[in-house]
Amino acid sequence: MSNRQKGIGALGVVLVAWSFSTPVVKYLMPYYDPWTQNFYRYAAAILVMLPLLAIRLRREPGRLNRRSLLWLLVPTVPNIVQQTGWVVALVWIYPGLTAFLNKSSVLFAAVMAYFLFPEERWLFRSRRFLGGLSLSVAGTLALALWRPDLDKMQINFGVLLVLVSAAGWAGYSVAAKRPAEELGSTVSFAVVSVYSTLAFVSMALAWGDLGHWRMVPWHVNVIMIASGIVCVGMAHTLYFYAIKQLGVSVCATMMLTTPLGSMALSRWMFGERLTVGQLVGGVVLLAGGALTLLAKEKPVPAELTQAVEI
Repeated sequence: MSNRQKGIGALGVVLVAWSFSTPVVKYLMPYYDPWTQNFYRYAAAILVMLPLLAIRLRREPGRLNRRSLLWLLVPTVPNIVQQTGWVVALVWIYPGLTAFLNKSSVLFAAVMAYFLFPEERWLFRSRRFLGGLSLSVAGTLALALWRPDLDKMQINFGVLLVLVSAAGWAGYSVAAKRPAEELGSTVSFAVVSVYSTLAFVSMALAWGDLGHWRMVPWHVNVIMIASGIVCVGMAHTLYFYAIKQLGVSVCATMMLTTPLGSMALSRWMFGERLTVGQLVGGVVLLAGGALTLLAKEKPVPAELTQAVEI
């Protein structure tokens, strides 16, 4: 099997894993509160990430130092925001809507990159890029506002949390750009995962119930641990491998299809139905995201490719 074929296989696994991610979190919600669920899933992911981190550090022992460890605290904060907002939102809204709205992170990442990285402002002179951003805005607004339940405050709060989560993921992808270039994506994400897990265990101790696993059916606990290992730890590792073999544009563009899988699963598992206007908005949002990624007179900025990962 060639490296390209391996990359295609890895990307396929990632697409499936991240299509399942949001429906699985929703499925777990009756059994686990968001705080406890966040901790256990990230703790399970570390089972995958730490051995990889140890291998990298053994090969390059000087790669991590005090400066880089402190530096990685910066992207940890928006990562915690995005993970918390995403999971808490699923208390009130369904996975399909959540998955589509999450892709607005491409829009937030582009705006943040414009203000923070002068070398990437060339994109805002591209008609294709600006057209993609316009479509992303229109699609996001249609998804958020073209709903029959606009009068329900809990649903509105859930939608707002997903948008905060999308902005948080964009903030993470922007903040992680420099560390990832210097340390490598796998090392950076592994350290951020450790920091995030420490924050999540604090939240679980304060607001969750870490001992609740004793009262939950064993298959539910298996699903939760497996989702952390596969959807967080393995999926990120395979995504970085696929990028090396296939390129960032192909991988990032393909990631935009994951809401379609999440929507199909949510319809089957929870009976979720989006309005016609929302479905149109979702397609417009994904099309806008694809245009922003394909508008490349130069290589696609790293923060835009990372912004579509989840």
